[in-house]
Order: sequence, then structure tokens, then C-alpha cells
Amino acid sequence: MSNLLELVDLRKTYRIGPAEVPVLTGTSLTVARGEFVALVGASGSGKSTLLHIAGVLERADSGTVTFDGREVSKLSRGRRHALRNSKFGFVFQLYHLLPELNVLENVLLPAMIQANAWRTLVRAWPRQQKATAILEELGLSNRLRHRPNQLSGGERQRVAIARALVNDPAILLADEPTGNLDPRTGRTILDVFQRLHRDHQQTILMVTHDMQVASLADRVIKLEDGRVQGA
Repeated sequence: MSNLLELVDLRKTYRIGPAEVPVLTGTSLTVARGEFVALVGASGSGKSTLLHIAGVLERADSGTVTFDGREVSKLSRGRRHALRNSKFGFVFQLYHLLPELNVLENVLLPAMIQANAWRTLVRAWPRQQKATAILEELGLSNRLRHRPNQLSGGERQRVAIARALVNDPAILLADEPTGNLDPRTGRTILDVFQRLHRDHQQTILMVTHDMQVASLADRVIKLEDGRVQGA
């Protein structure tokens, strides 16, 4: 398998008041196309920071991020935004659904972003059909018009997964996707990830602190003191 994502010698330091806190101290890893990779480590080890840099949500102080053969750090801000919207799908621990929108509208957001009014109208129906189909596959066909506060935690996370998938992302980035759920509900979410990987060859990079969750991936990478300990 060819590499889809390559991170080389990433370094990132945050300033908190007068203090400098190094988070990544020379981290490198690769994710191949169609691979399911779990990134594990203790709280504060830099897992989320690494995921955010990999998904073009943050920039490293130094090092390179190469996605599908292109060095992301050399792209303009607009091109990075477009790349992130079209090629990356994000699933977070706290869902990040907009409370004023219903389930279908939340899922459609990435498909409509950066589109002018005319393009939005032209794209609306096929995108809505696709979003509806994804929600049906995730067992949410009877929740399309519900607001987030009318859903359980597991249902909200499935909506977040549907939103991440609506633009056919090349890679799915998940940050503690079961961390806010009870074990039984978390298992249903992990089943979704396994099915996406098995049936659709979806590339996945997942952050977790739980080794039992990580064991479901093809490969487990440990982050410690800002560095990858095994890749």
C-alpha cells in the first residue's frame, strides 16, 4: 500500500504565560491508504495536537506534512482550507453538532461550505440524497429532523460520523470518538469504524487512550514525551 499521509520530524511548542511547553519533539509517522491506525498515549502526550496538525487544523513549528504526495505546509491558506474540507473527515469526542440545526442539516454542512448561493442550490438535492443514505446506513433514518438535544450520545456521534463522511474523505481522523460514551454505546461506534474500514477500505487515524479500543486497528502507534515510540 502507498502512503497517503506522511508526518516527518514534527515539532510544536505552546506558550503558556512566560513558560514554553513542548508538545511534539520530533514526531514522525506514516499512514498508508486503506489502513486503520490507532495513536495511543497518556493525557498530555500530544495525541490531539498531532491529529490536528495531520488534518491541517493546526500548523507545526517545524517539520513536514505530506498528503497524497503534496507537502501541505507549502500550500496557501485557501488551498489548505479546501484540502481539509474535501479530503479530511473529522470525528471529535464532543460531537460539535450545531444545536440550532437538525440531523440532516448538520450532516450537510461540509458539503455546502465554501459554495456560493447558486452552487448550493444546484448541489442541494444530490447532496441531501447522499447524506440521507449515509444516515440510513448508520441507523438514523428516523432521526433526520431531530435536533441534537433530542438524541442520545451514541446517536450524536453517529451523526458526527455521517457529517465526516458526506464529502467522501480520503482519510477519517477521530479524536477519542468513544471517550464521552458508555462502554456499550462506545462499542456500537467502534463497530461503525470497523465496518467503514472493512467494507469501504476507509483510511482511519484514530486517537485513543484505551488500548482495548486501539487493538481494533491494523496498527497501534504509541506517543510518549512528544515522540512516536513505535511505528
